[in-house]
Amino acid sequence: MNRNRSFSAGNAAIGTILVIFAFLTFMPFYYVILTSISEPHLIKEGELLLWPKGFDLTAYRIILNNDRFLDAFANTVLRTVLGLTVNLSLQLSFAYALSKPYLPGRKFFMICIIITMLFNGGIVPTYLIVKGTGLIDTIWALVIPSAISTWNVILLRSFFENIPVDLEESAKIDGANDLTIFIRIYLPLSLASVATIGLFVAVHHWNTYMDAVIYINSANLQVLQTFLRDMVVQLEMASILGDMGILNETTSLSVRTASIFLVALPIIVVYPFIQRYFIKGVMLGAVKG
Repeated sequence: MNRNRSFSAGNAAIGTILVIFAFLTFMPFYYVILTSISEPHLIKEGELLLWPKGFDLTAYRIILNNDRFLDAFANTVLRTVLGLTVNLSLQLSFAYALSKPYLPGRKFFMICIIITMLFNGGIVPTYLIVKGTGLIDTIWALVIPSAISTWNVILLRSFFENIPVDLEESAKIDGANDLTIFIRIYLPLSLASVATIGLFVAVHHWNTYMDAVIYINSANLQVLQTFLRDMVVQLEMASILGDMGILNETTSLSVRTASIFLVALPIIVVYPFIQRYFIKGVMLGAVKG
């Protein structure tokens, strides 16, 4: 009886702590939503809002009518789709090969990719390589340099190693080659792991900011993160110089928060559909049984 009470009290304490952390995590995003839809002249930066003050979608109209935002959104979608396709193709095939004990040089390849977790060439050498290959100011400069993630490869390899070898042997007896086995057997059995890695990759490409600053010079190739940075800087400078045009300081705050919400919205919409795969993939793929 005492043990059950202690267990229940422990669960209640853990649950309370998790609820508090969830509330603290959600509050900044809740503030962004309320600020973006409130009347611009009724809100001030840093003010705590529990409910919207009025209702005004002017900030969203300003952003959605901005051609640069629409171009940046399209570029970010293109980058995410290309990055997801390239990253998953390379990482899945690489992890599948490394999961085979009979692969010649398997330990050597593992040592090579583990070294990349500890050391990297740095910003300047990487930039020189990207420039030397002619990728500067192209969408591929945002995709190819980060095409292989060592952590993702190790996670996928661990998942593939948990798949029974008997399935592969039976397929080979029926005349299937490695490519057929990979596509027909391993990938269908690895949907949870693929969804997990796919979410990691998609969020990385959607949110990454620094590589676009370094490798992209043309305004028509700008992604959402750099567009958001430039817009915030321009509004702040206009506010300091007193040259806001049709925008005032409170409208500037509304536009910034509306931009943040629009940038985060696609990930928020997609995540619930793959959440169950994400949780299952983390649990099954992280540790070899």
